[in-house]
Amino acid sequence: MTANREDRRALFLLLSQVSFLVLTPFLEGDRIGELILVLSLFVILVAASAELAANHILVRATIPLAVLSMVVSLVFYIHPGKIAAFIFFISLVLFLGCVAVGLYTYLGRSGAITPGRIYSSISLYFILGLIWFGLYNLINMVYPGSFQESGVPVGLKALHGTFLYFSMETLTTLGYGDIIPVHPVARMCATFESAAGILYIAITVARLVSSYQSANKQP
Repeated sequence: MTANREDRRALFLLLSQVSFLVLTPFLEGDRIGELILVLSLFVILVAASAELAANHILVRATIPLAVLSMVVSLVFYIHPGKIAAFIFFISLVLFLGCVAVGLYTYLGRSGAITPGRIYSSISLYFILGLIWFGLYNLINMVYPGSFQESGVPVGLKALHGTFLYFSMETLTTLGYGDIIPVHPVARMCATFESAAGILYIAITVARLVSSYQSANKQP
């Protein structure tokens, strides 16, 4: 029964992230669409918090960050401003960082490779993309024009889909070149993300195989 609950929580988290990624290009820029995206983000925060339910230490750290992200995102939706956006992305990056630690620990546990572990491994990959999505927004707020899109500096009011797209293409090392980092901080951040994308696959597969082999060796 516990395994089934873990599988459902992991699947819920994965589907919430996929929904957010799919909906963003269709809804951003529209007032009602932005509200739907905010609610979609709320679902991700709730699903991620539920996924960490078994880790009491991380739950205590992440719940306040999740609540802060929800409140500030609503404030930013009602009254857009740089301060609200800055606080939102900082809290989001910290929250998702805690979630990433929790999922990474979960994937390293000994035992069978259940559907929940597969869902969690995919969710963790998307979470890495969302973490860097938040970092790129923060960098562009601190250093305006840190990125260029088709040769034009990306402004402070850039659509969120711009950095979400750049983050995912960097994580997967596609590198189309339509959006490029030009500030040294942005370049270094993108470098770390591309390295993380490559290392993640190798490390995750190794951890899953190792945990499976450890479980089989037990009498």
